[in-house]
Amino acid sequence: MLSKVLHHLYINPLEKCNLKCKICYTRKTDPILSNTEILDFVDRYNKVETVETITFCGGEVFALASFPELLNTLLEKSIFLQVITNGTLDRLDEIENPNAVNLIVSLDGLEPYHDANRGPGNFAKSIAFMQKAHKLGFHLEVFSIITHQNLPDIDTFEASLAKLLGFLPTITYHPRKPPTYLTHHPVSNIVGETDTFDFLSTDEMVTVMKERNVFPPKDLGCYQIALASDGRVYGCCEGTIPIGKITDDPKFLVDQLKARLDVWQQTTTLHNCLGCSQAEFMCGIKEYLQKIQTETV
Repeated sequence: MLSKVLHHLYINPLEKCNLKCKICYTRKTDPILSNTEILDFVDRYNKVETVETITFCGGEVFALASFPELLNTLLEKSIFLQVITNGTLDRLDEIENPNAVNLIVSLDGLEPYHDANRGPGNFAKSIAFMQKAHKLGFHLEVFSIITHQNLPDIDTFEASLAKLLGFLPTITYHPRKPPTYLTHHPVSNIVGETDTFDFLSTDEMVTVMKERNVFPPKDLGCYQIALASDGRVYGCCEGTIPIGKITDDPKFLVDQLKARLDVWQQTTTLHNCLGCSQAEFMCGIKEYLQKIQTETV
């Protein structure tokens, strides 16, 4: 598992965004990684482990003027790219090899609920973005935040999306970040609205984790080398304690990740999980994983 993970990088060039979602869990901090910084990091890392895929996330990465240029440079290196986006900024025509790019578009359920969070008209923009992307040959997936209110509409949402697109892309559901996460993560936003955007109950969370494709996955294994916009490097995309910084020797970063996973192996009481780079944090979902384990014994 680890040997495969090391061929993947997760890069967050910025936290800023073109939208102001009511339940965004990330503070919009100022640092932005330049293309030069990112390419230098990738090239140095590639000398230690062959880079096969990179996932980009924000903020909103398409808000960066030179982001398509960065993608095209990386595509020339035969790296498969994944881009997490809200799908409201159409820069698709600037990307030269759509078939080597997987776009992961954020849709928070049916149109009225999505727009209540992200702003009027944004659901339609994201659907148009996906329709165009599909015609151009991009790969497509969906990330969908679920709350107590939109949880009952999941099946209707999937049927509606399949009708709008002509196919149903893979959907990964993100339960709204639990308070345990929000109160411990250093760049989390804990002032988001809860009126009509309530957190899932424990039972709802456990049911979703059992029955749906979710992130973090119930078997974990989501650790990776993750570069944040401030130049810190973490052992996963949601980490709270860095394993190093962008200027460190990539071999040192890999060794630090391995050391974190060793701690997991030595301390975990969870079975059937693939590992976590922060055994003490686990994205705030440890209690739910323990409940699932207890119920399946």
